Amino acid sequence: MQTQFIGEHLLPGQLGHFFVVLSFIGSLLSAFAYFRAARCETIDPALSNRWLAIARNSFIIHSAAIIAIFITLYYIITNHLFEYHYAWAHSDRSLPSKYLLSCFWEGQQGSFLLWMFWHSVLGMIVMFRAKALESRAMAIIALVQVCLSTTVLGIYLPGDLQIGTSPFLLLRHQMQEAPIFQQADYLSMIKDGNGLNVLLQNYWMVIHPPVLFLGFASTLIPFAFAVAALWKGDYKLFIKPALSWALFSGAVFGTGIMMGGAWAYESLNFGGYWAWDPVENASLVPWMIMVAGIHTLLIFRATGRSLVITLFFFILSYVAVWYSTFLTRTGVLGDTSVHAFTGEGKSLSWQLLIFIAIVAVCGYGLMIWRRKTMPRIKTEEALWTREFWMFIGSFVLLLAAVQISISTSIPVWSPLAKAITGKDVAPPIDPVAHYNNIQIWVAVFITLFCGGVLYLKYKQTSLRSIARIFSIVLGVSIVLTISTAVIQGIDGWQFILLLFSACFCITATVVYAFSSQKSLKKMGPSLSHFGFGVLILGILITGRKKEVISLNTLGGILPLGETDTRKAMKESQENVMLYEDIAVAMSDYWATYKGDSVSATDPRTFYKVLFQRRDSATGKVLESFSLYPDAFINPKGQEGLSANPSSRHYWNRDIFTYVSSVSGKPNEVRVSQATDTFKHFTVHRGDTIYLSKAFIVFKDFNTQISDSRYTAAPGDVVVGAQIEVYNLEGKINTVQPVYYIRNQAENFIDDTLSSSVGAIVRLGKVIPEENAADIQVKEIEQHKRWIVLKAIVFPHINLVWAGTILMSLGFLLSMWRSISKKGKALKG
Repeated sequence: MQTQFIGEHLLPGQLGHFFVVLSFIGSLLSAFAYFRAARCETIDPALSNRWLAIARNSFIIHSAAIIAIFITLYYIITNHLFEYHYAWAHSDRSLPSKYLLSCFWEGQQGSFLLWMFWHSVLGMIVMFRAKALESRAMAIIALVQVCLSTTVLGIYLPGDLQIGTSPFLLLRHQMQEAPIFQQADYLSMIKDGNGLNVLLQNYWMVIHPPVLFLGFASTLIPFAFAVAALWKGDYKLFIKPALSWALFSGAVFGTGIMMGGAWAYESLNFGGYWAWDPVENASLVPWMIMVAGIHTLLIFRATGRSLVITLFFFILSYVAVWYSTFLTRTGVLGDTSVHAFTGEGKSLSWQLLIFIAIVAVCGYGLMIWRRKTMPRIKTEEALWTREFWMFIGSFVLLLAAVQISISTSIPVWSPLAKAITGKDVAPPIDPVAHYNNIQIWVAVFITLFCGGVLYLKYKQTSLRSIARIFSIVLGVSIVLTISTAVIQGIDGWQFILLLFSACFCITATVVYAFSSQKSLKKMGPSLSHFGFGVLILGILITGRKKEVISLNTLGGILPLGETDTRKAMKESQENVMLYEDIAVAMSDYWATYKGDSVSATDPRTFYKVLFQRRDSATGKVLESFSLYPDAFINPKGQEGLSANPSSRHYWNRDIFTYVSSVSGKPNEVRVSQATDTFKHFTVHRGDTIYLSKAFIVFKDFNTQISDSRYTAAPGDVVVGAQIEVYNLEGKINTVQPVYYIRNQAENFIDDTLSSSVGAIVRLGKVIPEENAADIQVKEIEQHKRWIVLKAIVFPHINLVWAGTILMSLGFLLSMWRSISKKGKALKG
């Protein structure tokens, strides 16, 4: 007899399953109907129109079903229906309502649904605006929706194969072997969900994924129009819609990527906004290829050249989107990424590989089929023309994207390389240095290109006509480079070269905008190139001149929970231990830990750190502010700490801080657990022992004992330990506990560190084989709370954000001009 489970809400799940199947059928019927409409277009226009009506209605039903899936799943999450695995796995009752939306896209199925949603929205716009290319472009869009719909179908096949995973699976179906689900009232024992990943509990993660997935989805539209143009054999109709959509994609996709950088800056503690993480790289590569495609499409529109490479770029950009999905959602990257999916997506591997093949075959298969009929201009471009250098710049972007992809994909192709060569290929130990050392030259070339190419004309350029203004731009750029290098302290010839290229790009675009593009509507190219120059300038200054001000000048390894000794030493040098109410110098500031606070509605613990800048002569406080870095302590029941930074923002810099370690539970004042026992430390010369109110450094052994507490006797073996005592304001004193053997018996003469420290130190024994000492410490007073803090100054970080915004606005301005233009090529 089947168990009747008590308290389950099955209707939402049943509705959800129905809408999933409906969306799949709708997309499948739409794709087929659009394909038939395209086939009948010239043979039987009336029949084609009937197929078009079926296709449109099917796509509308598909889109409505996706919205219904969204609403149903969100209802399950917000009502904490933990009988559903998705709600249990990604939410809990304590989660603030503002983060409930983040639960939706934390899991695989929710993020795929978000992607499908944006495809359906963009598809609806294309459906009503594509006109002559509608049937072919929409056939491709609907086909992609068929592929994506299968990721949430949840159909199980023989041989442990499955087609997607439904977001409406019941918890008892997902965990059938658990004994709890043999009970009819199992829900009474499930009090709460597993909760949202603490890294996603940030406002950026409410807005960043939707924008980024809109960027992902937007690359489909230029791809669809490229395939439609190849299918139809008409390469003029696709220019305007493909360009407008590509510009939209460049703006939204680029913004989404840098929103991820802003999230990393405010939520991750790697100290910055970009770390060349594989997930970051996987998003960057399609965007770079899309930008390359935009520029070659402009060439084709103005001169008739570069059609083949334009189609190649738009197809490759969308293939790269699917490949990035494969990298980040199948677990193939393993531990090389901070925020990739792991085991949850392994069952998707074969599906994603099939989807990549479908997309590639649709695009490149048609290119091969049409290779002999695509228009080409046989003559070569002149050297000093806009189209020549735009093509070179696009090709450099392609090479940069290939390099990033190859390095990011090492976990994918290294097993094959090992099978062929017998040698292991590992990801770079220092990925930041690995990518920077190569991509810096790409940045130099592209920024020079962004500034210079604007002054060139299509087909023919008179160098004499631009020589005067170009020499002015060059002179101003050199002056700006020298002054910025001196003021900011930029050194290293490759960085000076990058600085010059950024200054040249900024100067050239400003001059060009106000001399040649006097109308705001025409300033899109100048504005986007100007924004890119500002972005590169910000990256250079921030990256080269960021300064760690939490320098541990007293030595020793701090309690950071790091097991690797090298990493522990390095991190200890860049972190400072702050005891409560004791000020510590950090560059121009004094930092004081003022306690922590918790809230009944927020699982985070906030640590108040007071920063004060004082006059060095008078000690007068010139500036005072508090930062509140926070942390999740033992998140989801796991041992450890997940920290969120806190920053002080100025117009020209940020002071960025985060907590690396803490002393105990919030608001806890801990008393020594064993005031009558000593704690043992095995130390070598120069080693540090941290106590609650101070730390001690073992300097050396001493056999010449002069201590009123010790009277020498014949046969004694005596040794003392020279120990220096410090608090966070400096050295307090020096003590010397004594160890001696008399008549084969061990004897100890303890020493008190100081009245303010409240601890006794003993030399327990000498360890000759390790040239070490057993130092024993007994603390006799209350422990004082402490945190370990890292603080970094990021100079001119606002240039990074401003450059991103300006570049995206430039894309959108160009899109506006492209949409409003009727049939004429843009020359600016």
